[in-house]
Amino acid sequence: MGCVSSSFLDDEAGNLSPGFGHHIVSLTSTTYGLLSNLDSATPYQTPPPPPPPPPRLPLSGPPCSISPAPLRRPEPEIINSWELMADLDVFTPLKPLNHTIPLNPGKENTHRALHFPDPTKKANILRPSNTTIPPWRRILESFEKRCPPGGEKAVVLYTTTLRSIRKTFEDCNAVRAALEGLGVWVLERDVSMDLGFREELGLLMAGSVALPRVFVRGRYIGGAEQVLRIHEEGGLGVLVEGLPKVRHSGACDGCGGARFLPCFRCSGSRKLVVPTGEGGKGGGLEWRRGKTVRCPDCNENGLMLCPICS
Repeated sequence: MGCVSSSFLDDEAGNLSPGFGHHIVSLTSTTYGLLSNLDSATPYQTPPPPPPPPPRLPLSGPPCSISPAPLRRPEPEIINSWELMADLDVFTPLKPLNHTIPLNPGKENTHRALHFPDPTKKANILRPSNTTIPPWRRILESFEKRCPPGGEKAVVLYTTTLRSIRKTFEDCNAVRAALEGLGVWVLERDVSMDLGFREELGLLMAGSVALPRVFVRGRYIGGAEQVLRIHEEGGLGVLVEGLPKVRHSGACDGCGGARFLPCFRCSGSRKLVVPTGEGGKGGGLEWRRGKTVRCPDCNENGLMLCPICS
């Protein structure tokens, strides 16, 4: 080779022994610095394997049971009850509870003593006393006593079915509905259907016939405003407590709720013919002398009260 380095290597190769010939490497300008000594290179080391995982316990295996050490119970102590009761009497009388506890004399205890009630004088609170007054009686005593005919043990309502005055007609319906809602039997007296009821109310109210008017157990309760206010406060049901209830549901089968029927005797004509003497025959007909009288069973309109609901 023509380079300087190759000539130096040829001279050094002559001086070396033939045993070391295989270690001689000729370097050129193109391979210098790229070769490395293979003897001095460290071999590749593989990383150590990971440690094995800890063994898992089976979930369905039998649980470990550790039996606790048995506790030693102390031996029961034997108590002789005859020795404890040797000094007691066979019968000890009870002391009465009605006594005074003595207190130490002092300024604060000069007029002070504790008294216990006698247990033999206990009152039976569950037994009603003879002086018990019903609630409705106490409430009724606050109202004025004015009893219409047949109203000692009933509810009497004076009303009208005429619609000439709308306010009066609506008040009568409101009071009637409140009483019917309580389920109590009401003696309704329509002054527009019977003149006698109007005269009756005038005597009770000293000439005033404003409608409606309510009477309970012979006591005057008031008009529409008073009755409705008492009903809203819950007192109207207490006033009618114990009174007879309605005997039928819905409208009456006899009058349909009108409370009046045509007279059964005069058929609503208000007239009756009463014979006064002997009669005769004429024209093939038999006749008798008589006179026309007023029917005593009906009112001025030829009506009578329904015998079923009145």
